[in-house]
Amino acid sequence: MKKYMLLSIMLFNTVAMAADNAIHWQAWSQQAFDKARELNKPMLINVGHEGCMACRWMKEDTFTHPEIIELVNANFIAVQVDSEMRPDIGERYSDWAWPATAFNKPDGTQVLAIRGNRKAENFSVILNKIIEGHRAGTLEPDQLAPYSAPSKPRDTPLTKIRDQVRFQLDDSFDDKLGGWGSNKILEHAEPILQYAHRAHLENDTLAKQRFMKTVNGFMHHLDPVWGGVFYESFGNWDELILEKRLETQVAALQIFATAYKLTGEKRFEKALVNIQRYLNDHLKSESELFFASQQANLPELSNSMSLIEYYELDDKHRRTIGIPSIDHSLYTDLNARIVSGLMHAYETTGNKDYLAMGLRTADALIRTRKVKDGSFVQFKQNAEFKHNERIHEVLENEAVYLRPHAYLGLAFLDLYQATADVRWLHQAEGIVKVLYSLQDNQLGGFFGTTKQIVPRKPLEDNAVAARFMYLMGVLMKKDEYTLAAERAIRASAAKDIVEREGRITGNLALTTELLTVGYLEFSIVGDANDPASQALFDSARRVYEPRKVQHYEAPGRYPKRNKPAMYICNVQACSAPIYKAENVAAEARKFLNL
Repeated sequence: MKKYMLLSIMLFNTVAMAADNAIHWQAWSQQAFDKARELNKPMLINVGHEGCMACRWMKEDTFTHPEIIELVNANFIAVQVDSEMRPDIGERYSDWAWPATAFNKPDGTQVLAIRGNRKAENFSVILNKIIEGHRAGTLEPDQLAPYSAPSKPRDTPLTKIRDQVRFQLDDSFDDKLGGWGSNKILEHAEPILQYAHRAHLENDTLAKQRFMKTVNGFMHHLDPVWGGVFYESFGNWDELILEKRLETQVAALQIFATAYKLTGEKRFEKALVNIQRYLNDHLKSESELFFASQQANLPELSNSMSLIEYYELDDKHRRTIGIPSIDHSLYTDLNARIVSGLMHAYETTGNKDYLAMGLRTADALIRTRKVKDGSFVQFKQNAEFKHNERIHEVLENEAVYLRPHAYLGLAFLDLYQATADVRWLHQAEGIVKVLYSLQDNQLGGFFGTTKQIVPRKPLEDNAVAARFMYLMGVLMKKDEYTLAAERAIRASAAKDIVEREGRITGNLALTTELLTVGYLEFSIVGDANDPASQALFDSARRVYEPRKVQHYEAPGRYPKRNKPAMYICNVQACSAPIYKAENVAAEARKFLNL
C-alpha cells in the first residue's frame, strides 16, 4: 500500500489513498468524528502498534482484501491509530490489546470492540452486521466502552482504594506458576513490584513468595546469546513469544534490580548485565535514545527455519542468517522509563555504567524532545526511521500527553536522587508545570492530553503522575504537590473503573501503598563534596526502601554539626543524627515498626 506522509497537522488529518484498492484511513481527530456525523456513517477505529505481529497480519491480509476495502470505504469513516505515537488513545483501547478494533455510531457512541486479528472472511461478517444495524437503527451502546472522566472524586479513604487494588491483583494471581493469566506478559514492573513493597513494609511472606516466583519465572525469558528479555510466554514460562520490546527491558531492569537488592543473588546481577548488553548492542540509536522493539520475524535468508530454531543458534550463526527487524521509532515515554530502570540497576549494584547510560538517555531526551514551552513531544522522526516498513501511518504533532510527562517526572527524580545534581530537580520542576496544564482544576486529576474529544483521566497514568507529584511535594516541602497527588487518585480511581481495569492497576497499587504508608526521607546535612557526606549518600542509595526520598539538605530544619550527619524521618518521627555510613541501613529498618 502506497503511503503519503501528512505534511501539516493544520490540514485535515486524512491519509486517504488515491486509488480504490486501499482503505481510506484517517487520523484520530475532531474532523474525523465530525465527518462521521455529517455523512451519517459509523466509524471503524483500528488501534495497534509496530511490535504487534497480529496487527501486521491484519494489515497485510484483512485490510488489503478487496471485499473489506470496498465495505469499509463505502460504509465507514475509518480511523487508524498508532498506540505508541498517541499514548492517550493507546491507553483508551488497551483493554482490547492489539490490534483493537472498535465500531462507533455516527454520534461517537461505541457499539462494539473486538481484540486481535480477524481474517477477511470473518471480518466481513462483522462489518455487514454493523452496516445492517446502522441502517435499521438497532445498534446499541457497548456496555464495555472506554470509560470517561468520573463526574465526581472518590471520597472513600485511600486505604480502601489500596485494599480494592490489592484484592484484584491477589485474586487473579497465579500461585502455581507466578504472574497473572495463562500468558505471562512482562510489560510493566509495577504489579510485580507491589508484592516486594508489601513484603518489605508488612513482613508479608506470601507477598514475597509471589514476587520471587514471578521474577524467577521471567528469568526464563532471557536470551543468553544477545541478551534482553522476550515479551511473553504462554502456558508455561518456557513457551516464548520471541519478540523483544523496550517496555519489557524496562520492567526487567526494575524487577531484577529489586530481586538482587532483596536476595543478593548474583544471577540477578548477571540478568541486569544481560539486559544492558542487549540495549547497547541492538536497540540504541545514534542519538542515545532506544528503539521501540525487535520484532518476532525471521530474516529473509532463514528459508524454512522457525523462529524458535533461529534463537537456539549462537551469535555467529544468527548473524550469518540475518537479524530480525527493528522498529526504529523513538518514544519519549519508553525512554523515560528506561532512565528509571537504569537508575534502579545503578542504585542496586553501584555499577556506574548504568548511571552513565541513563544520563546519556536523559540528555538526549532534553536535547531532541523538549520544546519551547517546556513540554516534551512523544515522537519525532529520526534518520534511522523507515516509513515503508510501518503498519500505521506516521503523524507527528506537539500535543501534550500525560503519560510521557508522568514518566519523565519520575526519571528526573530518580536521576536527582542518584546524583544529587540539582539540574535534574530543575527538570522535574518543569514537569510539574506541564502536569498542571493537564490538571482538572475543579475536580482534580490529570487529563490524558490537552487535545481530546472525550475527556478522560487515565487511571494508571494518573497513578504515575500522582506518585511523582507526591515525591516532589516531600522533596520541595510543598503541600500543594502532595494534595494534587491525592486528588489525582480520588478523581481517577472510581470504584467501577478500578474494578474494570482488573490487574492493570500496578501503578495504582504502588501509589496507594506510598500514599497510605507515607514517605521515608533520608536527608544528608553536610558539604556534598565531603567524602563523609558522600559515604552517607551512597549508603542511603543502597538501602531497599520503596518509600525513600533521598537528598542533601542545607542546615535549617536540622542543625549544622561539626561533621556530616544523616537524618531519617517520616511524618511521625526522626532518627538521631547518623554519622557512620555503616549504620544507615539499621537505622532505616527501625522505621518498619513505627
